[in-house]
Amino acid sequence: MFLRNCWYAAYWSKDLGRGPEARTILNEPVVFFRKEDGTPVALADRCCHRAAPLSRGECVGDELRCGYHGLRYDDSGAVVEVPGQPRVPPGARVRCYPVREKWKTIWIWMGDPEKVDESAIPELFWLDDPGWVSSPGRFHVKGNYQLLSDNLLDLTHVIYLHKNTIGGDPAEATWPTETERIENGVRVGRWMIDFKTPPLFARVGGFDGNCDRWQHVTWLAPSNIYLDIGAAPTGTGAPEGDRSQGFSIWSTHLLTPETETTTHYHWGYARDFRLDDEELTKTLFEGSRDTFYEDVEMIDAQQERLGATVLDGLIDINADYAQLQARRMLEERIRAEAAANA
Repeated sequence: MFLRNCWYAAYWSKDLGRGPEARTILNEPVVFFRKEDGTPVALADRCCHRAAPLSRGECVGDELRCGYHGLRYDDSGAVVEVPGQPRVPPGARVRCYPVREKWKTIWIWMGDPEKVDESAIPELFWLDDPGWVSSPGRFHVKGNYQLLSDNLLDLTHVIYLHKNTIGGDPAEATWPTETERIENGVRVGRWMIDFKTPPLFARVGGFDGNCDRWQHVTWLAPSNIYLDIGAAPTGTGAPEGDRSQGFSIWSTHLLTPETETTTHYHWGYARDFRLDDEELTKTLFEGSRDTFYEDVEMIDAQQERLGATVLDGLIDINADYAQLQARRMLEERIRAEAAANA
């Protein structure tokens, strides 16, 4: 079961050209393309004539032509031309999905088009602000999207799974966190005072010795997550609000279910310092890619062992509190949506 009346990230804007491009979202094959003015369009990837994938066709002006028999679709999903006959059959159309381009991201609404709410697109200003530089990437994950949400809301795994990248002091594994429910989401975070600086952070911050670290994670239903993370030399005032001696990075994770057991994972680091430092951009991209791929490998292995998407029969521990809150909130919304549609 998926939440449908919400926005999912379909592409980073830079990754969607003229098209057509095929992508499965929530078990539904979708074809994406851009009109001549760059406006993104999303239609059901199944020709109404003989079910050929429209993604095997081609863009003609602002329309999409099926690559099998040449039917042409406009951006509303209606057939506007059938080669060899003057009349278009009644009802010749495919579903059109609402899409919006914001924060350098293509968002798709998989639910009722009458309930589209543009204000529900999460606030991710750092992805499209001239005062920030971001380095986005994408993975295809062979695991359920909620396993990824669990991973990102869990701060205890960092020292073990990411010991060669962002892991640091072993004491991190037991350092307490604070969790709260917020509107449409869950937030968990902590400050770690006088801790060993992780390898990646030492390269980015350019300082040795111990540091004061912060990790604040925000999960917004159904599966959009961002982290305010960073470090400053111990004793320079970061916990009191002065981060000027250190650095802050906003880590973005947009999780879009492909199926019950596969996920489109859009990720990236963004920063508001040393904007023209291309070497730093490369370091952060490669560092985040390597770190997040460690997560992906574990999620793939988890899914293989689970064989299904549920966690029945597994043991919960105290560190799971934020993840369980997020899962319960999402389940509540899915049940409410299903009841409203019954």
